[in-house]
Amino acid sequence: MTTITIVKDLVCDMDIDTATAAEQSVYRGQTYYFCGSTCKKTFDLDPTQYVGKPGEAPKSDKGCCS
Repeated sequence: MTTITIVKDLVCDMDIDTATAAEQSVYRGQTYYFCGSTCKKTFDLDPTQYVGKPGEAPKSDKGCCS
């Protein structure tokens, strides 16, 4: 049985399956998953803008998928 783990793309707020995510980045030992290269590049430019307290909404309204 395969376990599916869904997380949020912190840039565009899209639900991402970690097993099939298009892109990922590691920041401070934590892996973050993204829908595509645009969100990954945006995150990589300033991860502190997106990494906050658990449950906190993304800090930018700049999404690639809206």
